[in-house]
Amino acid sequence: MSSAGELIYKAFVPTLKLLIGITLGFTITKAGMFTPQMAKGVSVLSMNISLPALIFASMVPSFTSTNISAFGGLALAALLYQAIGAVLAMIVKELFYVPIDFQWGIIVMGVISNWMNVPVAVIQTVGNQAPFKQGDVEVGTAYIGVFSLVFVVVLFPCGLHKLCALDFKPEQLARTPPPSPRERWRIRIAAFKRLIHRDRHSSPQAEYDQELPEVSHSASGSERYSKDENERGDEPADLRPGKTLYLGGEKPTRQASHTPSFTSMMETTRSIPPTAPLEAVDVGNTVVVPAPNSDPLLPVSTTNGKAYSYHKPASPRTSIKRITPLKRLVMILKSFLMPISFAVIVSIPCALIPPLRALFTHTDGWTGTRMPNAPDGKPPLSFILEAAAFVGAICIPAGLILLGASFARLKGVWSMKGQPVGAMVAMAVCKMIIVPVIGTFFIKNQTGIYPTADRMRTFVCILLSGTPAAVNQLVLTQLYNPEGSAHTLARFLLLQYILMPVLCTCLAGVALYICQR
Repeated sequence: MSSAGELIYKAFVPTLKLLIGITLGFTITKAGMFTPQMAKGVSVLSMNISLPALIFASMVPSFTSTNISAFGGLALAALLYQAIGAVLAMIVKELFYVPIDFQWGIIVMGVISNWMNVPVAVIQTVGNQAPFKQGDVEVGTAYIGVFSLVFVVVLFPCGLHKLCALDFKPEQLARTPPPSPRERWRIRIAAFKRLIHRDRHSSPQAEYDQELPEVSHSASGSERYSKDENERGDEPADLRPGKTLYLGGEKPTRQASHTPSFTSMMETTRSIPPTAPLEAVDVGNTVVVPAPNSDPLLPVSTTNGKAYSYHKPASPRTSIKRITPLKRLVMILKSFLMPISFAVIVSIPCALIPPLRALFTHTDGWTGTRMPNAPDGKPPLSFILEAAAFVGAICIPAGLILLGASFARLKGVWSMKGQPVGAMVAMAVCKMIIVPVIGTFFIKNQTGIYPTADRMRTFVCILLSGTPAAVNQLVLTQLYNPEGSAHTLARFLLLQYILMPVLCTCLAGVALYICQR
């Protein structure tokens, strides 16, 4: 068994490699050599071409019929980490001050973590050393592909990304800043006490009697209107004041009105919705003058001869198309065609079906016998696997450079005055200390799902329990924010990635220690 110093060194070297890549991206961006347009192009290549190619090149030779059972355990661990993160994020939201533009974003941060470039970089360094054996680097990358699949499915098909948009709805931004957690809990406790100690002797009849004067006022208005109607006798309905046809659309507006009954009638009559039926509605003492051509749409004038100003005619009610369950299912299935998800889905049959597997890599009972080799002595389609590995090698350094470039373009993140420092520290502790502790004990005790013989599976599951939040949320937040910024989220991310070298090194050391036992 390695000494403590050796474990720390093995765990720190991959983290050092991450820091070098992030620093390079930060430096060239600050120097003006890496513009946002360049970063966008590199991001598209990395996420849509390089990472799917790396997953395909790792899963096809790594997954077999004997270790495919690891798929369920890996997906279970991923969902468990996401569920725990969501619960902890909601607790942080209740206990600490969170800005109005991050009320939902903090929950997204609790769910998604960096399960792509950071852990793959660690695996590619640690997997080549003891206690792992040859070929475990590809196995570990394939295991990370399962976590990536869960990440993509939860974020896009399941609609988690839509929570980022809720923080920037107009009604959300128009709200007053939330009270402090202490004030919020004080209000809740006071409301709970009022609920318990309220007067239980008050009856519904007493409450009704208190509202009786208002009802009487309304009734008197109705009586006056009824009396006025009776005095008119058989006067034609079209010539009675106060009777006009409501033609839909918005309410007519008056330039000037001297009718004394308008205000009182509005006080005793509920508002009329724009979609009201075409019935007579009291809009004041108006007189409708019959037109000589008996046009059903009669001109309207006030008693003083001042014209009304009308808005545009009523338009038909907008039809709302409901999404049927079948269409929703089709939308979910289409989201599985995203490059990362598609790479995982295609890789599984290519790895498990012997005839397909023999086309790409050596397969016992097939290669060289039932499946002839190419002239170079390799499987017929091995060049596709090699090309995928070659293209996939771009993913890790490109992702680290993009991460450093993202931090270099952030503005005002170092100013902590009036910022949610408590929530920032709490989220870093939850994601990089509490969740890893829970995940480590869970993986260590569930030896049936995570056998000790499969050391790479144990290492991957423990390592991915403590990675910082995913940078993908930064892109989504900037997309949904009308201003195109994500300063609050950037502060949360920056603190976690500053702590990453220390905390991820400790977690990797613990994972190596458990794997060696």
